[in-house]
Amino acid sequence: MRFTHIMAISALLSTASCAWEDDRSIRWDRDRAILGPVPLKTNIAYIDSALDRVTLLDLAESTTRITTKDIGRRAIHAVPSPDRHHLFVITRGEEAIHHGEIDQPPQFWALDTDPANKAVAYAIGSPFDRVAVSPDNSIAICYFSAAGPDAAGFFRNPNELAVIDLRQPPSDTNPTLKTIRSFGSVPEGITMSPPMTVRGTGEARTFAFILSSNNMTILDASHPDRREISIRLDLGGAPVIPKEVVFAPKTASAYVRSDNARDVLQVILEAVPSAAPGANDFRPVLAELGAGGGPTDIAVYDDASGQRYVLAATPNTKEIVVIDADTAQFRSVPVADPIDRILLFPTGGDVPPHKALFASIASKTKRVYVLDLENITDPLTQAGLRPIALDKSISDVVPVPGRELAMLVHDDNRTVLGLLDMETESTSPMLGLGKLDSYDFSPTGTHLIGATPSISRVGFVALDNLHPTDFRLDDPPNRVLSTQNGKIFVDHGDPLGHATIIPSTSASREDATVLAGFLTINLLDSEP
Repeated sequence: MRFTHIMAISALLSTASCAWEDDRSIRWDRDRAILGPVPLKTNIAYIDSALDRVTLLDLAESTTRITTKDIGRRAIHAVPSPDRHHLFVITRGEEAIHHGEIDQPPQFWALDTDPANKAVAYAIGSPFDRVAVSPDNSIAICYFSAAGPDAAGFFRNPNELAVIDLRQPPSDTNPTLKTIRSFGSVPEGITMSPPMTVRGTGEARTFAFILSSNNMTILDASHPDRREISIRLDLGGAPVIPKEVVFAPKTASAYVRSDNARDVLQVILEAVPSAAPGANDFRPVLAELGAGGGPTDIAVYDDASGQRYVLAATPNTKEIVVIDADTAQFRSVPVADPIDRILLFPTGGDVPPHKALFASIASKTKRVYVLDLENITDPLTQAGLRPIALDKSISDVVPVPGRELAMLVHDDNRTVLGLLDMETESTSPMLGLGKLDSYDFSPTGTHLIGATPSISRVGFVALDNLHPTDFRLDDPPNRVLSTQNGKIFVDHGDPLGHATIIPSTSASREDATVLAGFLTINLLDSEP
């Protein structure tokens, strides 16, 4: 292995502490938390809440390039963009009280991986601790989690949002700060739509579906100055809590699954031709699609002709319901187990799914089901629902990216795994892998990569033939990540920065690089 030590940090810190005494930078006395590692395309990001910066490790070339970008003080939350090209960070800021402190409000930071580009700061006004980003990276919404006020604040408005147009620079109108109407509940999550064109408006835009107990709010995020639309969900019984939203952008519609609701709620956005200037030019039209039994999971797909269907699992009735999204006609397929997980295959891409996998995670059954989706709505065609018996109960099912494969987890500690081939509908065990505390898949789904902190190794499983190999490390791993170019990044959990970079799943120890102290790079050269 090649070893790279960035600096002898302990000696430097000791010298600096003695020399600076009370005049040293405040960053030496701050509480320090590291957010990350956050995987981007070919970069790994770490966010340092004491040093007010992001450290980027670029793994695109054979030699790792390390750069830093300054951000605001006291980072509290970070997420990658959906395409993993950008990183978004919320910083709480700081009130100047002591020597060396600088007044700084809460900010939202957007940065890319180009070393020449500085991070862009948007003033968000409140220390939000959650971010929702639209699938096309055009709009972000900062909001509060349900955790309540923290020790560093006084008042908190839990229904406040900051809507940020990421395509425009910061200004007095960007972000837009907005407080949505409340019916006694607060947001528990926000789901952003892909660009959707409401028929009759002629404009593609992004909508935010804000979920809270007994209530769902729709906000035109492309026009955040317009008033939100609230939809009451409760029926006077147990609270109706929306949990999942999936979108049909071609028809400007969404499908909502809620706890304590009998059916799937379809929300169709229709134009309001006579809308006043500055008012919403759309309205939601609601329809209940006949799941009829309290759905626990839903999936939406288009068949080869472009017809949209909704799959819903209803454990109360032990049925799988296939709903025609245009006509609301449905077909029920009986199933013996209380299904609560639906996966479609193939996943992603332009090929319509032709099979669905159903599992019962909560009840940990010893079988899964496969359903053929071709001609599923034809009443003259028998539903091709087939059970697949397993040796052990399952606690999770994970699709393998880019492959018609599913990883079956057979216990809560991820020590016993299996692989289900959706083409042959056969299963194979994977034994001797140890506890999977951290795992990832290679970009094209050729390998499963796993690690546990108790073993100084990284394990690989070739998913074509289930051949296992392992890679010996010098130190225990904390987390493993796979980059877009096929490299394996092993974080060792050191607050000063310690990682092993493995070029590929077939690389030897001589090919690997160990980086130590990279979170301290240029530390003494930076300004307070």
